[in-house]
Formats: sequence, structure tokens, C-alpha cells
Amino acid sequence: MSDLETRMQRIRLLVCDVDGVLTDGKLFFDGEGRPFRAIYARDAAAFTLWRLAGRKMALVTGLGSAAVDEIASRWRFDDCLTWVRDKERVCRDLAEKHNLGMEALAFLGDDLIDRNAMRAAGLAVAVADAAPEAKAVAHWVTEAAGGAGPAREVITRVLGAQGLLEEAVEAYCSRKDEPDETAAPSLQ
Repeated sequence: MSDLETRMQRIRLLVCDVDGVLTDGKLFFDGEGRPFRAIYARDAAAFTLWRLAGRKMALVTGLGSAAVDEIASRWRFDDCLTWVRDKERVCRDLAEKHNLGMEALAFLGDDLIDRNAMRAAGLAVAVADAAPEAKAVAHWVTEAAGGAGPAREVITRVLGAQGLLEEAVEAYCSRKDEPDETAAPSLQ
């Protein structure tokens, strides 16, 4: 088993940056100066797979907006921290909050502000179009660029390494029509 597979098997908490990871990195503002975001639908579906597998997830971003809060709420992230400058400290706090060691935390990032959190994480993942400084500390660089499915790539590969992917997909596909898109039993 490779070092990367061993790291993937330990992951219980996925921490994602937003801008440049879940988005293509462009910052859009409405006519009143409020930022808004668009995320890739396949990443959104993957977040539901992650929840169905009984895993924890957090958004940690240097910026914030009602759109980020809505993403976290709609896909039932366990934590959403905005306007964060020290992402390493926040990741350590999240691991402690969820009674996990840092080896059980994966961090998906793309830029300078993510480097220290990536260095501390058990699995550091950079998106394909990440800054060279983020790629340099990553255990793995996705094939997908920011905003084009990197979370889906990470989640399906990690759940696959843990033997949970097929069961999560089956639970996802057999959900009943309900307002709560994540309603289904955990696979723990």
C-alpha cells in the first residue's frame, strides 16, 4: 500500500478552502458590492456522499459571504469558518473539536494562505491549478482545477480507499424525495 493510500484511509474530516477550490478563483460581486459564489454540482453531490459515509466536513475560508454560509448550510457542513487568516490553527481546533488527530484531517487548498494548514494535515491536497507554493507541500495534486470538481475527485478517491464508496453511492441513489437532500442512514 502506498503512503498516499495509507493517508487516505485515515481521513475522517475533510476541510476545504472555498475560493480557488470550490470555485474557479474568480470573485464576483453583485450591484451592491456583495460577493457571490458558484460551485460545481458534482462537488455538491460529493459532499452528500461524504455525509452519507458518516464523515465530517468543514469550510475554512479567508473571505466570507452569505453565499459561503448557504453552501455550508445546504450541504450540511459540520463547520463553516470565514474570514480566517490562520488556517492551521483553525484546522487544529477543528480536529480537537471532533476528537481527531491531525492525521485524520484532509485539507483541500490552492494558495499561499493554505500552505501551513496543508503542512499540518494528514492529507494535503492541492487543486490542479493551485499556486506552486501550495503544490509544493501537497501529498497529492488533483487532476481537476478549482471549481471543476476537485472535491468530487478527493471524496470519491478517499471513500474508495476506505471501502465506502459503493455503499455511499447506493445510499445516495436510493434516497427518497425530501426537502433534506442528505437524509439517509450513515454508513459507519
